[in-house]
Amino acid sequence: MSQDLQTDITHLVDSFRTVLMATSSRDAIPEISYSPFVIVEGRLYVFLSDLSLHTGNLKSNPKASLLFIENEKEAENLHARKRVTYSATVELIDRSTDQFRSIMTAMESRFGEIMPLLESLPDFHLFAMNTDTAVLVRGFADAHTLACNGFG
Repeated sequence: MSQDLQTDITHLVDSFRTVLMATSSRDAIPEISYSPFVIVEGRLYVFLSDLSLHTGNLKSNPKASLLFIENEKEAENLHARKRVTYSATVELIDRSTDQFRSIMTAMESRFGEIMPLLESLPDFHLFAMNTDTAVLVRGFADAHTLACNGFG
């Protein structure tokens, strides 16, 4: 990936604390939602409750599309908002692992005192997003499909 494309992607993703996430149910019903996220060592992680539709979707169909899109107020043209969309395969992280503890520490650092409370609830699960492609749109006639393995 060229350095200028990577820089644009990093700048866009770093401007967000939440990610828009499209998932699909077992019956192929699409759902879109969002979640706070943290990136650790190039992987994006979300901590989701079983009360959310996307949690069940990810458990039964571990694929997602992730969208980071320029704020409407900052866009020069609403038809060409800057954005990056990732396709991802999703991995459930076991609570008993060192990886889980490390990611939860990073989440608490980023999101504060709410995280220990959420972590204490047994219906919450940690998911890692493993990306394989990204589509970066920087404007009209300026779209790029890129192979990628992670964030940053």
